Amino acid sequence: MERMNESGTANVSDVTSPTPFPVTPNIQIGVTIFAVVIFIVALIGNSVVLHIVCTVNHMRNSTNTLIANMAIADLLMTIDIPYILKWFYVFDRWFGTFMGDILCSFLHSAQAGSLAASTFSLVAISLDRSFAILFPMKTIMTRNVVRFTIAMIWLCTLAITIPAMMASKNIEKNGIYVCKDSHGWEKENLSKITYITVLLLFGYAVPLMIIGVSYCLAGLRLWRRKLPGHRDLVSNKKVQSTSRRATAMLITVVIVFALSWLPWQAIEVIKNYNKKLYKVMPAEITMVTPWLGYANSAINPILYVIFSENYRQEFYRILCRGPSRKDRYRKTIISRSTTRTTRTSRTSSLVASIPMQKLTDEANHNQDCPESP
Repeated sequence: MERMNESGTANVSDVTSPTPFPVTPNIQIGVTIFAVVIFIVALIGNSVVLHIVCTVNHMRNSTNTLIANMAIADLLMTIDIPYILKWFYVFDRWFGTFMGDILCSFLHSAQAGSLAASTFSLVAISLDRSFAILFPMKTIMTRNVVRFTIAMIWLCTLAITIPAMMASKNIEKNGIYVCKDSHGWEKENLSKITYITVLLLFGYAVPLMIIGVSYCLAGLRLWRRKLPGHRDLVSNKKVQSTSRRATAMLITVVIVFALSWLPWQAIEVIKNYNKKLYKVMPAEITMVTPWLGYANSAINPILYVIFSENYRQEFYRILCRGPSRKDRYRKTIISRSTTRTTRTSRTSSLVASIPMQKLTDEANHNQDCPESP
């Protein structure tokens, strides 16, 4: 958003001007519609994912628990969308009081926190899947290990978020409050360029490299391995297919995440390391590109529904009031019992009909050929 200030179309330092943020109506309308769709889909989708993992017993495995943790990170980005959207109407205007200061620091740094938490969660998920494939006879990601992993994810996220929270200031001038970080970095003796570099490396690039190596090793093992034990060919293929579909879903989630946030990362690098190039870039690109990353929070639940039959059935059950897993199991048992009862009844009727048919034939024979006196 600072692109508008440096290009001269808006003046950040002149907070006394009542003029809203100068964005064309077409961009305002387009971005607003896009933001509303993202907000609704991300809020509903990630909330349903949390509800499924917390309430459905067969979905409480290590991978789904980490997916639920990533859903929390996506919800953090979701609640930040209204704050980001207001920049297209009132720029950095804010409100005073104690709550204004706290919300300014929290919402201004929530984007970096959500990005870091999502990336670290994807790393944990990739390691979980890799361990399950490389060491199928061992349970490495136990419940305690998963809990410790989630705690470390949020501690690292907090460490990355604190500098941005410290730099975000709610400044009052001539009775008008603005929430920004343009002067906060210097006041806190922090370097914004260093922070952006650390966020790029340890919050995006290095984790994606770890994820790539993990899935490459797991993929090679998955396509070559033979399941232990004496299994028939059909059972072996079914297990292999299920494992491959789950791994393909998680790899797709990583690829979509990386592509969604890549344009924003590139713009941040250009803005901090080549300001001349940044100033000549079209303002529309710098304003719209970050929303590709924000949209990732709404895309993830859609990918779960597309690739996972379990998530698809649970989403249908919750959103469309479809039958639950217990109801489907109960109907299956009743159907099998009815089928067995019907077969038994047919067999009994057949057995009982044999002597009756024999007696009938004998009676007819006696009538046709009566005995001599």
